[in-house]
Amino acid sequence: MLQAESSEGKLITLVKLTRKEIEREREGHLFYCPSCREEVIIKAGSKIIPHFAHKSAQYCPSSEGGEGPYHEKGKLLLYRWLKKQQLQVELEAYVPEIHQRPDLLLRINDKKIAIEYQCARIPISQVIQRNEGYKTLGITPIWILGAGRFKRQTKDHFKVDQFTLQFIHMFTSFYPPTLFYFCPDKHQFAIIQDMYFSKMSQVISKCSIFSLKTCKFTDLFHQHTFLPFHLYQLWGKEKRDFRLRPKRHLYGEELKWHQWLYLKRTMVECLPSIIHLPVAAQYRMKTPLWNWQSRLIIDLLHPIPLHGHFSIHSCKNIIKNHFYHTHHFPLIHSTDCPVYQYLQLLKKLNIIKQQSSNVFQKIKPILFYKNIEKAIQGDEALIKYLQNLPI
Repeated sequence: MLQAESSEGKLITLVKLTRKEIEREREGHLFYCPSCREEVIIKAGSKIIPHFAHKSAQYCPSSEGGEGPYHEKGKLLLYRWLKKQQLQVELEAYVPEIHQRPDLLLRINDKKIAIEYQCARIPISQVIQRNEGYKTLGITPIWILGAGRFKRQTKDHFKVDQFTLQFIHMFTSFYPPTLFYFCPDKHQFAIIQDMYFSKMSQVISKCSIFSLKTCKFTDLFHQHTFLPFHLYQLWGKEKRDFRLRPKRHLYGEELKWHQWLYLKRTMVECLPSIIHLPVAAQYRMKTPLWNWQSRLIIDLLHPIPLHGHFSIHSCKNIIKNHFYHTHHFPLIHSTDCPVYQYLQLLKKLNIIKQQSSNVFQKIKPILFYKNIEKAIQGDEALIKYLQNLPI
């Protein structure tokens, strides 16, 4: 922590002091954590940012989640960046009503924003607890991840693991899913936005890089989204990789899925092209797109006679065990449903027609392929059709 209270009740911020002043404070003074009131000690070597650390390893209600020099440096840089913009910001402000101490507490007009700079893995329960505390006081939490978690694979592909899912932000139903990262070494923000999961831990996403020197706080919230043509252009390669991916060394859920396909007397090479289509709310699913979409098509839509009806409820019931619980996404203020989004794609492809908010009608038969060559041709035709649909 960068701040602590002296025995006289004065709040001390070490980074504002000179080395000599720090040494004077160290001699004969006691300091206490503003949260748990336990004694803390000064850490001020030549290669670290001066800070306080708990004297003993006992529990503190505002646990830092593994703070270290990288975290301290980033937190301080963010604080100075916000101060330079003449914003009202406090460093490690203690919020006594909820016994929490966000890294930064920002006030803009009547709005309070808690900024958490998270560099270490912490349990999802801790994230939920902190966010619930802020919610009770009307404080908006924004979590910025350390750049060590920023995993860029190509220009448009990024690794997003299960731990990172809980830090996806959607401030409104119309705001694209967004992750914030900050690198204190490069003085840069990286923001990935409008995420489409192509695999369980891989997204296709728009990426923006901002320099701390030239950007403002409001710049972080500009919306960057895909045009449909660009998204489906990228998805064409995903479809091809899905068809041609080697089947050796299958294990876990993917092995179970292939075994399920075998019991259904089909295989990946024969699946209809309408399986494995991108939906923005895929982050809510425990299983990949091809898994739950194939179950909806094979177990529900394919057996229904032409012009037969089905409901969203029946779709959700078939894959009810494939959804994450909503508590996994404490920063998402949206009820977007991946199943509904998928049905809207099938409607655009004239496979189904929507009869009411909950009921759909099958208007075209589901066609399976006889060989991989026909499947790839069908995939390419479907992608081209989607690319040319009006926005």
